[in-house]
Amino acid sequence: MQNSEAEPALKAPRAEFGVYLREYRKMAGKRQKELAIMLGWSISKISMVERGERPADEDFARAADAALGAGGELLGRWRETVEHASRWPVWLAQLAEIEQQADVLRLWQPMIVPGMLQTPEYARAVFRGKPATTPEDVEQNLTARLERQRVLQRGNGPTIWAILDEVVLIRPVGSEAVMADQMAHLASLDEHPRINVRVLPRTSWLTTGLQGAFVLASGPGMPDTAYIESITLSQITADGGRVREIKSRYEMLHNEALPRRASLQLIREMAEQWTTQPRTC
Repeated sequence: MQNSEAEPALKAPRAEFGVYLREYRKMAGKRQKELAIMLGWSISKISMVERGERPADEDFARAADAALGAGGELLGRWRETVEHASRWPVWLAQLAEIEQQADVLRLWQPMIVPGMLQTPEYARAVFRGKPATTPEDVEQNLTARLERQRVLQRGNGPTIWAILDEVVLIRPVGSEAVMADQMAHLASLDEHPRINVRVLPRTSWLTTGLQGAFVLASGPGMPDTAYIESITLSQITADGGRVREIKSRYEMLHNEALPRRASLQLIREMAEQWTTQPRTC
């Protein structure tokens, strides 16, 4: 997903503090059950904070710091994450947390490979396309994107159903070598147990998805949510009516998309074409 603002090289604020909490708990030799008893919380609540699925307020951070004998360090980490959160665009912080909580993400992308599935060089080329972007901005954005992709490596990470317009496979981004590597990467994702990629063929007359990209997220303990993207505006909504409309659009696209084997074959063919094309200077 390409966004209209720089992505800070940070984890989602909730997830960032959750990592710190888990590290300090393990250094103190405490299990989640023991910490829960010390704080008067449930084990599930401790687990949710550590996974970044529930925010922690200052009172919790101070109590956990004391219980774990962190000497103010854990509380300081919490304050850092609060400061980090203030630098995130609101929609980006929300999106990153939604990706952490969701068990299913449904993606539609008519123009470029979705950010979650991009190779580093492809992502670099996409980020370079924003006007007035410096090399430092590009690398910062890339670091943030790769951080967000780590959710795919979790054993309990979300299942992804991605539909790409066939134009995505033929639109040059970066270079022929970049495109060849990106297509090979998409083909390799067929072996991932939770990633499913389908291609909407150019022969389809469906116009449902031409207005822009979107993501549908669903999971336990969260409302069904839609992320809607355009060149200059990114927005997140849990409004029931709007989410239902996006779901209907996704179903129409899914019904028109090629099945798994045909999609994989097309992606592999494009990887071969990009590999054998003469290189431009």
